[in-house]
Amino acid sequence: MAVFQFMVLILSTEVLLGIFYYIITPKSIRKTKLIDYKSLLKGIVERIFLLVSMINDYPHALTLFGALKLATRLKRDDEQDKVKQSLYNDFYLVGNFISVMIAIFYVFLYKKYIG
Repeated sequence: MAVFQFMVLILSTEVLLGIFYYIITPKSIRKTKLIDYKSLLKGIVERIFLLVSMINDYPHALTLFGALKLATRLKRDDEQDKVKQSLYNDFYLVGNFISVMIAIFYVFLYKKYIG
């Protein structure tokens, strides 16, 4: 039963997080689609990676996560003007902080319900 509760809480949080990200995404960044499934899936995979890493006592995975996010971000600088780039950078930073906080919350839930 505890595993079921844990999974329901994570699923609920992911749905709410998807809605929240859609609301806070600036219109200049938002894609024309109502739901960007690719971004949602990437976020879920990132949080699963962080959850598994922290549950198994590998907090240095946060450093790897940060390095990978930075590496994937470097190319984008040449593609946008300065104002749009600044807006995207702010959104990107806030989104990553929220994602890491949610992963830490998942670890808390895991320890409470399963661990």
